[in-house]
Amino acid sequence: MKICQVDPGCGISIPPKSWGAIEKIVWEFKLNQEKLGHEVHIRMASDISPGEFDVVHCHVANLCKILRDKNIPYVYQLHDHHSYHYGKDSHVFKENMEAIEGSLISLMPGNFLVDYFNSPKCIYFPHGVNIDFYKPNTTTKNGDFLMVANNGLAGDPSFDRKGFNFGVALASKLGKKLTIAGPKNNRHWLNANPWVLNNPHVTFEFDPNQERVKELYQTHDIFLHPSMLEAGHPNLTLLEAAACGMPIIGWIEYATDFHGLWRASRDILDMEAGYYDIQDKKQSYINNSITTAEQLSWFNRSKEIVKIYQQVI
Repeated sequence: MKICQVDPGCGISIPPKSWGAIEKIVWEFKLNQEKLGHEVHIRMASDISPGEFDVVHCHVANLCKILRDKNIPYVYQLHDHHSYHYGKDSHVFKENMEAIEGSLISLMPGNFLVDYFNSPKCIYFPHGVNIDFYKPNTTTKNGDFLMVANNGLAGDPSFDRKGFNFGVALASKLGKKLTIAGPKNNRHWLNANPWVLNNPHVTFEFDPNQERVKELYQTHDIFLHPSMLEAGHPNLTLLEAAACGMPIIGWIEYATDFHGLWRASRDILDMEAGYYDIQDKKQSYINNSITTAEQLSWFNRSKEIVKIYQQVI
């Protein structure tokens, strides 16, 4: 097949040099669909002509309108947690609903989104991970906690959507060190919580490149992810941490299994119980994390999406 992955048009390079989520997904689909023998292009929506591709795969709702107005059939993949946060009366929900209704089929990275949009065109399709890049190594773990995230919600970059407060509290309670890595945007949360600077357990890394992020996964002991809202269940950082053999304490929807993760609400005592369970069954958690990542490799996800393409065209 001749496939087009639509550039999300966010001004981030593909592949991203440091931070970027949709851009990473687009790039991984391109590489892995090419491994499967398909011809894959990345193109801006405005530069695509009708009939030029067998499949056009779009990742941003407003770009679907461009394709629809040009009479170009498309597969839509939603990545926007704001459509859930703002509710069904919001513009962002209605825009995504319009993109779904106009699609051949729409891929939801969370089961809760399938129920939320309640359209026969919606199916659950989880994210993947590059297990050739993110993988365990023989480096001795340092026993510390790690969070990798871009915090904020609904235009407020200081909002603690990712649960940094809970990670800091758990590290402090257990006397562990915590590294929080992510884009410079996380400085907004830090400036809103300057008390963290007096906490000797916590260090920050801003704008690490992908090699550095992999090194953090490989050298830290347990990944923390007490996020309150994600479009992706699992999201990319959960899968990357798992691929590097990290046990995880965090939240994922009940409808999605993720072996290697202790499911904990944003509750310090729940998270502490997870820590002690991981200590008792460390190797089992490690093995389960790696198995989960292997099952959800981008190569496997690409084989599945190609089957979906073939069904809808």
